[in-house]
Amino acid sequence: MSFTVCDGRLLRDDRPFLVQGVDYHPSSAGCRIWTEWDPGAIAHDFERMAEAGLNTVRFFVFWRDFEPEPGCIDMDMLERLRHVVDTAAQAKLACVISLFTIWMNGQLLDLPWRQGRSLWRDEDMLALEEKFATAVAREVGGCDNVLAFDLGDEIGCVDPVEAAASTAEQIADWQARLAAVLRLEAPNVLVLQANDASGVLGPSPFGADNSAALDLIGIHGFPVWAPGSIESTLSFKATNLTSFLVRFASAYGVPLVDELGSYGVDDATAAAYLRASAASAIGNGASGILVWCWQDIAAEAEPYADRPMERFAGLHRLDGSAKPVMREYRRIIGAATELATRRPRPSVAVYLPQRVRAHSGSYLDSGTATLATFFSYLLLKRAHIEFDIVADDLTGYDLVICPSVAHVTLLDLRKLHAVCARGGTVYFSLGDHIHGFPGEPMVGAEIVDYAPPSAGKSAFSWDSDEWTIDWAATRTRTTTLRPTTAEVIGRYLDGSPGLLQRRVGNGRFLFTNAPFEAQLDRPERLTAAPWERFYRRIAALAGVAPVAACPDPDVEILSDDRDGCRRLVLINHGVTPSDTEISWGGATARVELTTKDWTIVHVRPEEADR
Repeated sequence: MSFTVCDGRLLRDDRPFLVQGVDYHPSSAGCRIWTEWDPGAIAHDFERMAEAGLNTVRFFVFWRDFEPEPGCIDMDMLERLRHVVDTAAQAKLACVISLFTIWMNGQLLDLPWRQGRSLWRDEDMLALEEKFATAVAREVGGCDNVLAFDLGDEIGCVDPVEAAASTAEQIADWQARLAAVLRLEAPNVLVLQANDASGVLGPSPFGADNSAALDLIGIHGFPVWAPGSIESTLSFKATNLTSFLVRFASAYGVPLVDELGSYGVDDATAAAYLRASAASAIGNGASGILVWCWQDIAAEAEPYADRPMERFAGLHRLDGSAKPVMREYRRIIGAATELATRRPRPSVAVYLPQRVRAHSGSYLDSGTATLATFFSYLLLKRAHIEFDIVADDLTGYDLVICPSVAHVTLLDLRKLHAVCARGGTVYFSLGDHIHGFPGEPMVGAEIVDYAPPSAGKSAFSWDSDEWTIDWAATRTRTTTLRPTTAEVIGRYLDGSPGLLQRRVGNGRFLFTNAPFEAQLDRPERLTAAPWERFYRRIAALAGVAPVAACPDPDVEILSDDRDGCRRLVLINHGVTPSDTEISWGGATARVELTTKDWTIVHVRPEEADR
């Protein structure tokens, strides 16, 4: 038996496998699972997981417990690890094993002998890591319920300064080196790297776009720690965050949400957050979900003495009773295969330029620009326009969206020119007027100069539509354009060009010097006005229609065709209930959804033709 990935899907013995599980520490022992050994408690917890319908458990190998002295691996600890894996097998649970666990719940549970040496660049440490990985893989790699080895939970947090000093190439080499060791001993086990949101929305070299050596890309969905203006756990942005991270990671590999949860909220809020975010993540292509975490923690030892509130993020209370969030998770589990859509290829792509996640290497660089990608994602969702997020091949897309671009390369420009040459439409908004400007030949205009924001450029209009621009919300300088060969289709209040259209090949290039997406990064701004109308108009120019007509922008619509039937997965990301009408293909349905709720609508062909 083996786990593999093929065509963007996770398989077990060549059959689709959707991870539905939890992250796990025993409640009484917490992070001392290996030193305060209680196999009976672990077996009891695993049996309860299986009874709840879960199929996977993720747990953590605290390296210091297994290797108290450099090169001296404790064989008793390896036997305990094997016992946990075998116990999971008895409960029919697959295992995700996090190696090299040092960082946990905001604290370092460090090796006393590491003495600050780099995990990624120190050759002596690398040799010890290879030896430890080999020992673990030999012990459990032959177990047919081991799904994946995680190289280390949020391992960049072990030494943030050293991680920032490491290049993407060095981290990629580290991942490839350890993955090769693990695969040599355990060829049927996958390899992933579990990263927080900085792997997409920040400059960390541990990123979704730096994962070529990995089989799965780990995603963590905690809105409270995500950058940007996420107003609350129940905001529209919050419950769309994880699915965005999934779609972003899908541009580079197969995403697995290996941590999903909420902190600092009451039971009802936690349940509502999981209800919408989990349904959306599965519907948007996650290979599965592991919820943080199984049960509240009774242990008071490190890291809980320092961060006691980390103890109360469980699906169950200390007495073992289920919280409302667990009831919602069981509902998700019961419908998971229905929620997992196989979307037909859309005609719209959000393009990720080569340098979209580059960190500032010098005064010339603008920094990470993926928050603008997030807002582009949100606008398309609110406009009900289906799309892919694409980092490479743009062949076959009728509309390519490049949001608030801070850095564009010659290769990027060649790809975009090819889209236009074959008759497609490219929409490009400016995020940096030096390194993000596509050039006069593409735009059909030149930049005259930059200046401080002024009332004259506080809004631009396109026919009867007008959009305000909050320049202060971005790093983009306010510029003035001088058209050369482009047609002006939108103007600022001062009369200067704000939106240009130029014929390129058989297609068109639409350009605005306003950072339209990035300037939405203010609390409440996204939902305060119908910004998605701008995207609908751009899509209409490209001949692209919404997947369905729906007047409520808070409702996400995912569709696919299965067994001759059209299915619509509808998720209300709004902070209030939704009572709306969905129309598509000649069919209409009235849908009522409570706050953060979801439903699945099936439509037979004969109904759609009426």
